Amino acid sequence: MGLGALGLLLPKAKPAEAKLFGWGPETRLGRVLRYKLQIKKEPNHLADTLDMLLYDEVLPIKKMVYSTDIVGKKIEWYEIGDGQYLEAAWVQPVYNRPSPINNDPIPEGGCLGEVCVPIVPVYHEPNHRNVHRTFYYDNNFWIIKQVKDDYGIPWYELWDDLSGVSYFVKASTMRRTKIEEVTPINPEVPPKQKRLVLELGPQVLRAYEFNKAVWEVSVSSGLIDGSTPVGRWMTHRKRPCRRMVNEPGNPNVYDLPGVPWVTYITIAGVAFHGAYWHANWGHVMSNGCINMRADDAKWLYRWSNPHVPFGKYFYSEPVGTRVDVVTGYGDSPSS
Repeated sequence: MGLGALGLLLPKAKPAEAKLFGWGPETRLGRVLRYKLQIKKEPNHLADTLDMLLYDEVLPIKKMVYSTDIVGKKIEWYEIGDGQYLEAAWVQPVYNRPSPINNDPIPEGGCLGEVCVPIVPVYHEPNHRNVHRTFYYDNNFWIIKQVKDDYGIPWYELWDDLSGVSYFVKASTMRRTKIEEVTPINPEVPPKQKRLVLELGPQVLRAYEFNKAVWEVSVSSGLIDGSTPVGRWMTHRKRPCRRMVNEPGNPNVYDLPGVPWVTYITIAGVAFHGAYWHANWGHVMSNGCINMRADDAKWLYRWSNPHVPFGKYFYSEPVGTRVDVVTGYGDSPSS
C-alpha cells in the first residue's frame, strides 16, 4: 500500500486546540515528540514505514504492544490503527480534559495549576498572542491571577519563574491542584527509615521503607558519564514547577517551561522531575537530572522529605530523604 493510500486511512491530525471538543475525557491520546515520527507496519524498527507524523500532532492511541531489540530488551509501541504502530518512546500520553470554570479567588501568593489538555497556546495578554510558546499536558505552572477578557472568557495569569514576566492561558486549559492531591504519602514512616536508590545501569529508581522496597520505576538519567553524580545525596529542597534552561556554555540548548514536581538532590541543581519531551524510560536521556513520568515524579515529591506545605512554591529544610546513586545492577547499599 502506498503512502497516499494510507493517508486515507489515518486520522487527519489537526492542532489540538482545534479539536478541543472533539475528544472525550477518557480517550487516550498521544502527542508526537519528534519532528518526523515513522508509522510502522509492524511493531519493529525494521518494518516498512507507512507514513510520517510531525512534531506536536495529537491523535488517539488504541493500546500498547511490545517487541524486543537484538539484545532482548523490551521496546514499547503504540498501536494507532490496524497495522499502524508508533514507537512509544517518542509519544507523550495525554488526555483532553478541559477544566470547568473555577470562580474561587486565587489565594494570596498564587496557587499551582496543571495543564489538562494536550496543547495550550500561550498569550502575552488575553486574546493577544505575540509570543511563540506552547504549553503541554502535565505542565505545572504557578497561577497568580484570574482575569476575564472583553468577551467574559476567564484566563489565568501564569508567573514565569525564570524571567518574572507573565503569560496567559485560557482557564479551561488548566486545573487548579487540590490539597488532597499533594498530601504526604506514608508520613508516619520515620524520616530515617525512608531512602531512595537510583541504579544507573538499569535506569531504575526504588523507594525503601525500613529497608524494604515499596516502589520501583524506570527513569532516564544523564547522557554523559558523571552528569548524574554517583554518591550519597539528600532530597533537601523542592518546587512543584520550574522553567529549566541550559546553563551558559552548555552545547545542549533547551528551554523547558512548566517542568513538574522538582525534587533536588544536589546544590548544583540535579533533581528528580517529570519530563514531557520524551518517554524513553529506562535509557539515559538528560543533562544530569533524573527524568520521570509526571505521575511518578509527583509520587516521589509527596513521599520524600521534606513535605511541602500546600500553597508553597518553593520549600527547603536542612535534612531530607537519603538518596544513593549507584552504578551497577543490584548494587543497592542497605546502610
